[in-house]
Amino acid sequence: MEKHPDLREYVVPYTGELVDLSDPVACGEAVGQLRELEVRIAEAKRVLADAIAERAQVLGQKTITLPDGRKLEVRGGKSKVYDVEAIESELREAGMPEERIREIIREEVSYTLRVAEAKRAAAANEEYARILERHTRTVETPYYVTIKR
Repeated sequence: MEKHPDLREYVVPYTGELVDLSDPVACGEAVGQLRELEVRIAEAKRVLADAIAERAQVLGQKTITLPDGRKLEVRGGKSKVYDVEAIESELREAGMPEERIREIIREEVSYTLRVAEAKRAAAANEEYARILERHTRTVETPYYVTIKR
């Protein structure tokens, strides 16, 4: 975490509240206020985007040019969701060759590490532990605070 030793207080954007950074309760309350603001901003963005999309439909175009030359591009709306497994099965039943099915449907495989099992294996065998150590790295991620009610 990047620390600012000379920073003891923080002015919260949009609320203007001055928060004592050494007070976790005050920091938590400020985070809660910002989360509420995020929800309101997201709602406002949705309403405005819907209005732009509606106007674009009336105009019969997906791009609206602003007076300063910037362009509003309308994306989204309806999209199709496919039941890939059902399509694959029925194409096969209909007699489509497997080679053609593979051209239409791409199989994806994903691997995840079951950390608890990996730790057990490492504890039981030093070579397994060295393998895990060689292929593990630590990355810095932003801090995130959850607030539950």
